[in-house]
Amino acid sequence: MRKTLLTYIKPHVQEDPLSMILGIGYLGAMLEREKIPVELHDERIGTDADMKAAIERNDVIGFSALTPNIRRAIAWAKYAKEKGKITIMGGPHASVDQGVFLDTGHFDYVLKGEAEYTLPQLLRGIDGNDEAAIMEIPGVASMRDRELWVDNPAPPLIKKLDELAAPARHLLPMESYFQNNPEHLIYIFTTRGCPFKCIFCQKELTGRGFRVRSTEAIVDELEHIIKTYDPGVILFVDEILTLRKKRIHEMCDEILRRGLKFEWVANTRADCVDYPLLKHMHRAGCRRIYYGWESGSQRMLDVLKKDLTPEVIINAARMTRRAGIWAKVYLIVGSPGETKEDVAETEKVLRLAGPDLIRISVFNPLIGTESWDAYEANLDLSDLSENYVSSNRSGYRHENFSQIELEELRKNMVRSYERWYYAMPQRLRRVWERAMYYSENPVYGRKRVGRMLGLVPPPQRHVVTSHH
Repeated sequence: MRKTLLTYIKPHVQEDPLSMILGIGYLGAMLEREKIPVELHDERIGTDADMKAAIERNDVIGFSALTPNIRRAIAWAKYAKEKGKITIMGGPHASVDQGVFLDTGHFDYVLKGEAEYTLPQLLRGIDGNDEAAIMEIPGVASMRDRELWVDNPAPPLIKKLDELAAPARHLLPMESYFQNNPEHLIYIFTTRGCPFKCIFCQKELTGRGFRVRSTEAIVDELEHIIKTYDPGVILFVDEILTLRKKRIHEMCDEILRRGLKFEWVANTRADCVDYPLLKHMHRAGCRRIYYGWESGSQRMLDVLKKDLTPEVIINAARMTRRAGIWAKVYLIVGSPGETKEDVAETEKVLRLAGPDLIRISVFNPLIGTESWDAYEANLDLSDLSENYVSSNRSGYRHENFSQIELEELRKNMVRSYERWYYAMPQRLRRVWERAMYYSENPVYGRKRVGRMLGLVPPPQRHVVTSHH
């Protein structure tokens, strides 16, 4: 049977910590289950020569890329076609904008929606030259003689996530990730989907429902990761890990029951936590939470349909700090109609909340989102067609700021907050808050003092051997 390469296209700027890609990991695991020969390649690891060699030693090339990187994916697909390969594009952008790929003539197929079950079907159809079977596969789109030949709706969302094979981490260069990431970071999913209606999120791939894995399956995977790779940190990359608090209480109970010792990080919303949950998460190893605030201005929160208030945001940050958990928050500048007064409101909320790190992006309407439909008249489509988007630039023509002003605003907000955060009054406040935390949690206080005095050794990590 033809051998398939699944590759993740690197971004032009690597802003997040370098870690494994779960998307092609899941797909690779499902192909292995179906006895379909597969290789995984993360373009962020290695050189262009490595990418070319990977393409040349495979027959079918499947691409995965975030919206800012689709131009690079198209260039690699062109190279693959020149080498006589069959090319497939999948992922969130392909699910809402198939034409940008098919119209180039460099892609044989686009596969929309979740592809764990449909990709093996497509590959078997390709291998058997069975066009009748291919035409029946949900989510497939393809052209013949520059005309749309098949264009099937995406498959139904996968409801039973426990039935998916665990990501094929053994097919990825785990040791290279660890060498490039001092935290030895590993990702895990426990859910898919998000029911909230933020206008800037693409939802075509995972939907607005909320599908969950069982507690047993989650903790089994955690235990396997810990025993196999000895990670420094495990990041739960769910959109909203704590949407169902009871589920997370159960997960924390099972982590503690099994005696699993590891540090982990959660993504969630400010209105999906409470103090008892945060304390339980900390006991089970949670040391950081990443919150999507987007703004501290109620007017901007309403524009973005965040369904949050500044009061909820501030309270969540204070509870998180009280529970001994470090907080990073994501913000957006340049939302439609934003003014200097709105920015000042955000800066005021930041100082009242006091998160440990902020990351700011420029507002970017993505195709397939409500923001694209609502503000298309303000988009520079010619710019987008050439460059697409990144966190520090946008094709959105703002009403009150130029692109240069927005970039300066973004940088200045970060600099201003960092100066405030590291000033002596805030340092003293954090010392006092840590003392209060340790008085409320004396077990952690004794351990901290023991490490300071050299009486308690730091955790040791063994060297991970190659799994690629």
